Amino acid sequence: MADSLPEIVTGQTDPPPPLRLRTSSQPKSLFVCHEKLTKSPISAFCLGYMTSALFFTAFFSIIMFFPTRVLHCNVTFFVESISVSPSSSAATWHVDFLVSHPSSRCLVYYDADGVYAKLGGVSNAAVLETSNTRRSRGHTSFSVDLATEGNQTDTLRILDLELKLSATKKQLFVEGDDYGHLYITCQNLVLGYEKIKCHSSFKKLLKLKELNSPF
Repeated sequence: MADSLPEIVTGQTDPPPPLRLRTSSQPKSLFVCHEKLTKSPISAFCLGYMTSALFFTAFFSIIMFFPTRVLHCNVTFFVESISVSPSSSAATWHVDFLVSHPSSRCLVYYDADGVYAKLGGVSNAAVLETSNTRRSRGHTSFSVDLATEGNQTDTLRILDLELKLSATKKQLFVEGDDYGHLYITCQNLVLGYEKIKCHSSFKKLLKLKELNSPF
């Protein structure tokens, strides 16, 4: 038996896939890649722009509203002692205060000409004299002498004292300061040495254009 020879296959093999099949997806890939490259810088720019806009909006909001609505005249008055010298025609009262003002943004004027007082049921009390001395940083000793008409026979009664002092509240980032009055109300006062905290509030004076405003 003759040895069989291996069959030799001649001819070309199957042709490779057409190039168009491989290149047909290239435009789509290039488009997606181009879209990513173009959108990323735009997104970054928009994000940065929005962040800057929000920052400046918050910053200017703080500038406009913080000085007028957050900063207050945090001035506290404490009555340390009160005494009276009665007479047939008038009574002279001497009141010592400790004033605590942790911030220098509220300036209080202690001059007698700018101090108004009301003591007990008396409509007005004449301010005879005032004095003030800086005790320490943020603390001031303030004294006021008042005169009331009439015979003060019941000097041990509980009294209420109201004071009005001129004050200025400084503003931050805003041109101009607020001028007004500091209202102090001290209740349940008795003669002697007893530290009693008073209530104080600042009320600014209305400007002429604010008085003419319909709102």
